[in-house]
Amino acid sequence: MAKFKPKCLKGEIQTAYTNRGHLIPCCYCDEEEYLAIPQLKRLTDVSKVSEVEDIEEILLSEPWIKFEEDLRTENWPEIPKVCIHHCTDRGDDNIKTETYLDDKGNVVGKHKI
Repeated sequence: MAKFKPKCLKGEIQTAYTNRGHLIPCCYCDEEEYLAIPQLKRLTDVSKVSEVEDIEEILLSEPWIKFEEDLRTENWPEIPKVCIHHCTDRGDDNIKTETYLDDKGNVVGKHKI
């Protein structure tokens, strides 16, 4: 059975900063259709970086704390489908593979995401 493993909570992916000036949980959420869903809209409503003194004000706000809690407790009705899709470990099924090359073009490593 597939296991839900939120990459943002495990430190496998960073928060993202949109070209609209908002902090969002990760780059996978940065699509107009995703940002319009209620769970992510609550985050962007309090995530305009130019409106805070410190990023912690955003991350420690009620909507962000609730979002993290919903992910940790697997509160399925409150978890956006984009999160479920990108953060469900299906074994060998990965979204993408990053390939690292040396200066001569030889593969020196791969990282499945």
